Amino acid sequence: MSPDRSDNPRTLLITAAGGAGTIEMLRTLAATGRYRLIALDASPYAFGLKLADAAYVVPLATAAAFPEALEQIIAKERPHYLIPLVDEEILLMHELAGRYDARVVTPQRAFCEMALDKWRTFLMLRDADISTPRTWLAGDAEACTFPAVIKPRDGRGSRGVAYLNGRDDLTAYLARARRPAGDFVVQAHMAGVEYTVSVVVGLGGPLLAVVPKEVIIKRGITQVGVTRLVPEIDTLCRLIQERVRADGPFHVQLIMGPDRLPSVLEIN
Repeated sequence: MSPDRSDNPRTLLITAAGGAGTIEMLRTLAATGRYRLIALDASPYAFGLKLADAAYVVPLATAAAFPEALEQIIAKERPHYLIPLVDEEILLMHELAGRYDARVVTPQRAFCEMALDKWRTFLMLRDADISTPRTWLAGDAEACTFPAVIKPRDGRGSRGVAYLNGRDDLTAYLARARRPAGDFVVQAHMAGVEYTVSVVVGLGGPLLAVVPKEVIIKRGITQVGVTRLVPEIDTLCRLIQERVRADGPFHVQLIMGPDRLPSVLEIN
């Protein structure tokens, strides 16, 4: 029998239970005693599965069997909140939330659709007058300048990212790629200090905090960062929420140039 939705505590469904950050989140939430936790992961060895009130091993989010498996769990457990921690899960969670009277702890769907596509992100930032490096679709990059960076439109964790010193590098990259040139963006290389910024926005819109972390060590993802107080970054991230309306938590990757003007590389 499915849990009674009127019962307390609130039920949270959280994915990627093997991630270091997820494990700490599950521990923190469990310690409050205020929530019933449902944890999901593709590995039966994910430690976070041991910290939840109910745990499920599911197919990878990219697998054809994942949507049905996820819906069965949601239908059974009837969580109040869905917390997807893998990009490929986000839009599916939004779809299922509407069917099962749940809320997704992400930005609104339109913002997520934009942020999952780096080309659409660039267009949104440009139209909102938010500083961002010049960006081109790789198949239409005759005017691009070098040095530059190329990356998949839908990539994450620096997968597929390469530095280009000239047009020959771009031609060679696209020749090796197994996808059309239109699936990649080329972005002017920016000199400066990289920051990864947590923009904590409550569901519906209240901006609670902007937390910039200077990237010290990065291997695909940021492994070591130092939290800084940077007023220019605070102002920029508040402008993104004001002009584009994420209305949920998001992450900004940016470069702070020598002129102290932050420029957004991408939004996660």
